[in-house]
Amino acid sequence: MPKPEIRMKRTSSPWSLVIGTSLVITHSSLVIAQLTPEEELATFQVDPSLRVELVAGDPLVESPCALAFDEKGRLFVTENRGYPNTSEPPQGRVVMLEDIDGDGRMDKRTVVADGLTFPNGVLPWKGGLIVTCAPDVLFFKDTNGDGRTDERKVLLTGFDASKSTQLRVNCPTIGPDGWIYFAAGLVGGEITSPEHPEKPAVKMTGDLRWNPQTGDFETADGKSQYGQSFDDFGRRFICMNRLPVQHVVLSSNWLKRNPRLAFSDTVQDCNERSVKTGLKGGGDGVRLFPISSNITTADSHAGSFTAACGVMIWRGGALPAMFDGCAFSCDPTGALVHADRLVPRGATFSAEPLLAGREMAASSDDWCRPVFLTRGPDGALYVADMYRKVIEHPDYLPEEVRKHTDFESGKNLGRIWRISAKEKGPVKAVPPFGDELAGVKKAAADSQATARIVESTDSRERFCFALALGDSREPFAIEALAKLAARDSEDRWMRAAVLSGVAGRETEFLRAVWPRLSGAHEGELELLAGLGKSFADANALLAVIESLSGANVAGLAALLADARGAEKTPAFQKLIETSAKNVNGDSTAPAARFLFVRLLARGSWEQAAEALQRTIASASDDALRIAAIRSLATIDAIRAAPILLPAGAWPRYSPAIREAILAALLARPTQLEGVLAAIESGSLPPAALNSQRRQLFAKQKDAAIRDRAAKLFASTETTPAASQAKVQAALALTPSAGHGRQMFKQVCSTCHRLDREGVTVGPDLLDIRHQPKENIAFHIIVPDAEIAPAFTAYACETKDGRAFAGILTSETPTSVTIRQPGGVDETVLRGELKSLNALPNSLMPTGLDAAMSPQDFADLLAFLKGEK
Repeated sequence: MPKPEIRMKRTSSPWSLVIGTSLVITHSSLVIAQLTPEEELATFQVDPSLRVELVAGDPLVESPCALAFDEKGRLFVTENRGYPNTSEPPQGRVVMLEDIDGDGRMDKRTVVADGLTFPNGVLPWKGGLIVTCAPDVLFFKDTNGDGRTDERKVLLTGFDASKSTQLRVNCPTIGPDGWIYFAAGLVGGEITSPEHPEKPAVKMTGDLRWNPQTGDFETADGKSQYGQSFDDFGRRFICMNRLPVQHVVLSSNWLKRNPRLAFSDTVQDCNERSVKTGLKGGGDGVRLFPISSNITTADSHAGSFTAACGVMIWRGGALPAMFDGCAFSCDPTGALVHADRLVPRGATFSAEPLLAGREMAASSDDWCRPVFLTRGPDGALYVADMYRKVIEHPDYLPEEVRKHTDFESGKNLGRIWRISAKEKGPVKAVPPFGDELAGVKKAAADSQATARIVESTDSRERFCFALALGDSREPFAIEALAKLAARDSEDRWMRAAVLSGVAGRETEFLRAVWPRLSGAHEGELELLAGLGKSFADANALLAVIESLSGANVAGLAALLADARGAEKTPAFQKLIETSAKNVNGDSTAPAARFLFVRLLARGSWEQAAEALQRTIASASDDALRIAAIRSLATIDAIRAAPILLPAGAWPRYSPAIREAILAALLARPTQLEGVLAAIESGSLPPAALNSQRRQLFAKQKDAAIRDRAAKLFASTETTPAASQAKVQAALALTPSAGHGRQMFKQVCSTCHRLDREGVTVGPDLLDIRHQPKENIAFHIIVPDAEIAPAFTAYACETKDGRAFAGILTSETPTSVTIRQPGGVDETVLRGELKSLNALPNSLMPTGLDAAMSPQDFADLLAFLKGEK
């Protein structure tokens, strides 16, 4: 088929597309007009072994966003026609498409259900359809055979429908366990079942699953934005906008076995982030090769996934065999379908591009929007192409761009494509789901089978077996776990699997694993640190340590680094002395130095302060310096303050070190006098403390401290009128963007990144340059005006008196991980939490403008706008 002529029309203003958080600009003065389905077909480039065919096009289908075939071969489609606007009457539909004449194209359309808001997932179930349409999961059924559903009921409700219409609960999928899984999107909710009012509500913090037999529903591990899939062995895969393949490695239910296991991850990012930005905190991206004209202006998204969705594990069918077992995913920004091969890597997988320098299927049509994939009854891959001029939601666009963006064009358009082998051959049948745990659970009761699997070359099999052995009380189980732990100590998933199953048997396991460890490897030390924390009784740990042979000092430090209650024993005191002696030794391995630094936080000032000060002064690694700063302040924050804040040092510190010092010195609300003294002496500017940290002093019981602080911070308080006056003054000045970069590093970089500067804690400032300066200034001065759900701040207090705030990045039933300003992650056992509360305010504090002159403010705005 000849390539069609591209029809263009001139426009007076640019139009744009935003996916996730990255801004995409297409043809600032020229806009490609829509193509017919036949014309679009000619724009596809596919692997030479494949062909693309049109299954259905407009007007037979409009805005398709999810597909599912039933047992009769009928294709059900959710049409998200009203997207993205909430102000219009509901326009969403579920339609049934049929190929009456058998030519491979759909030619009959039946509206199954309409008047829906934003339907985005469909699953044939028991003669009807399960449809996700927040705030509900609905069930429709045609009971009289006329094609339209006359039965409608709500299965689950309470899914948040108050925010963006883009990423809500979606993708109902039958799992190998018979439960139906739902992807979370980016919002939560309080989920209830109208059919089972007796069942308690479930707070949805991630994905969800529902048992159609019992009506039970519960959270599921992972938080997929749009799409999910299972492989032949029942392993579950999900995705997010930057990462097309994530593997749910284990269920958090396994971690519940050991309440003292500080491990809050269940999901592995599988793709290599080969698009390097040099940014800390996940700024790198996964490489793509689009052929459309859509380009991203976001410095960390260019040439990479920015809207990964519809992940699907290909279990075989009418594609060439090289695609079997691969992970497919869509990227509507790049107008393409991508293929990764899954390569076993320890307990999980790495996802590597199947095709070098090209995509499985890509279109040069800028309106092409692949969003969902499914396997048809013929074994082919079917692609839902939403076909929109702009697919992003207005909420993610700057206000000025939003005013000039066309969200309407394409609402009545849509295509469904079929991808299959160019040379037809036999269609591979898809087997029933397997269960990789079933076999190893049985083997865990058999000593001979245990011996074989422990020596297996299959690392995933060894991992699953470690999980199963944790439930075994056979006499050989602990010895087998020790062998597995020693063999795979560098795999953090294996360490978690082993430690989850040794609760109550820590002494026995330590004796079995100790002779197998050299103490020279980081994974071994992490294993021992986790094991030491698993001991509920420090005396029991010390007793077994005394019986251990060998001079593995780093291993002993790992065991005792978090063991509370052992500080006064001679063995612990001797280890403190050894740590102080070795922490700065040239021959000490980096992993051991970190352990010695952590252990020294448990010593006295006389024992540890000098060694920690030398580490702070001499360490070339910022992470080690920060660890030493925290340990020194933990021993005595008041005595540490003049050491960490000597006269004239503050201006020379990097933003990361500044944040580490303040966080360490203010971590214990009972030891704030040192910071006050530093401010009074002039070593620390009062404006260095944001409004949240100043509140620590205002809440003190000691009136003298409150009064001293109030006087010191009086000069930093600004009124809205004063801030607005500063903005107006700044806008009238001639800015220096070069100095603005320095202001960004000082004021913003501990939580944000832009132009290869900063750390990812708060939102990525990828579209900031497309907003007016007035808007940018407003959000700096009033950060609470808009808080994205993913960046809700949490205040954490621990039972040992520490207090800090940050973003909740992951959680399990046993622990939570909080990312603090500066990018420091803190994993805390739930049993050690005194409180964990969502804050009504942004983690970004008010009063940032107080630390800047009007010229500083003008320069910062110029840098944020990308001025030269």
